Amino acid sequence: MRKLGGLAGLGLCLALAPHAADAAGFDGRWVADIPAQTGCNYISQMNVIVSGRDLSGQLQDPGETLRVSGQIGPDGSGTIIVGGKWSGALRFKDDHFDTNWGNGSCARHAEGVRDLDLAQSAAVAQERKQHQAAYADLLRRAQAGDKAIDYTVLRSESVYAKEWQFFNGRAMILLKQADVAVKGKDCVQGMDTLDQVLKFDFTIDAAHALRAECLTQAGKTDEARIESDIAKALVHSLMDSGKGDSEKTAYVVRTRSEEDDILANRHIQIKTRETQVRGADGRYFDVVHGVSVSTSNGVETNPRDIFFDMTSFVTGRTSRRAAQQVLAAELQ
Repeated sequence: MRKLGGLAGLGLCLALAPHAADAAGFDGRWVADIPAQTGCNYISQMNVIVSGRDLSGQLQDPGETLRVSGQIGPDGSGTIIVGGKWSGALRFKDDHFDTNWGNGSCARHAEGVRDLDLAQSAAVAQERKQHQAAYADLLRRAQAGDKAIDYTVLRSESVYAKEWQFFNGRAMILLKQADVAVKGKDCVQGMDTLDQVLKFDFTIDAAHALRAECLTQAGKTDEARIESDIAKALVHSLMDSGKGDSEKTAYVVRTRSEEDDILANRHIQIKTRETQVRGADGRYFDVVHGVSVSTSNGVETNPRDIFFDMTSFVTGRTSRRAAQQVLAAELQ
């Protein structure tokens, strides 16, 4: 995993939990959410505890949990062993850690931060409720046809929704089913499926466009116009969020499907993708290495690197984990 720059921390966590960077400062609980990488097309989570020079914990993969152990020196560098057989390099610095290892199927990289304690999680969970209330109000206004909504704000608040997910695989499967139904002139089934799609993620512009098509067929002109306006506003919010040529001009995204939409709109074909790369100012990026493809003849032209700022994904994920920790404590 190529690093893009400095080691500034995730604001949401670190504003609540400043820590010293001396050797003793590494003690405590740390967590890393690991995206799909190279040949390992699944999401994992690593939870570790540091006590002196010893590291212990677990890696939660789909269907199995692997033991994690390791040793770190006073400067934060060390080694890690995953599953009792795969070893790699480990580095703690200031507010975060990163580690690389291979599991026999692919090269894996984890970059994590200090885990929140219960008091910190409670504060973040309370903040999450405020964001959810703001998001609910924006949805209400959008559905009523309010044209004064800032859809960039709506998209940023959506990461706090209960059903939100970065990889939104279920929503995209349902969207394909709805598209088939609408094209087959079955808007009854199509609208029902689209309702499910938008429950997962209201910001999928294609779902609103399909709803507009069905509502137009049903003669519901005003409702169709609202859905069409929402679809157009979401597209503009996404495409106007950046240029993608560098960290500073990165497109601001919250889901993998938004990344794919931008690449499709710019006619860029993916060659490789780096995920959750920490930037110089502490933000997180996905970086796609691809090539431009001519729309006239499909010929690949110049290599292009496209940057996506997905810090809101990391923030939303931290918020959700805090809420889960608070709920688990309440149930004990």
